[in-house]
Amino acid sequence: MNKEAAETLAIRAIAHIAGDDELLQGLLAQTGLGLDDLRAGITSNEVQLGALEFLLSHEPFLMRFVDDSDYAPEDPARAQMVLAGGPVWQD
Repeated sequence: MNKEAAETLAIRAIAHIAGDDELLQGLLAQTGLGLDDLRAGITSNEVQLGALEFLLSHEPFLMRFVDDSDYAPEDPARAQMVLAGGPVWQD
């Protein structure tokens, strides 16, 4: 997974979270972001990492995302590592 793919996954995760009131309220509570912060920062590394950390913090949230997307369960963790400056995976 390269940086572009990681960013795409993170943006899709944010869209998924925003479409689910329970997840959205949980993300806002966990990160301290407001809705305006989330909208304005959707392309920022910090907001993307916060969204991925939120999904990874609770397996049922993670599984809801991967069940509704084309991603494997390990992909959000890979994306988080890439966005945090870690290794890039070759797909």
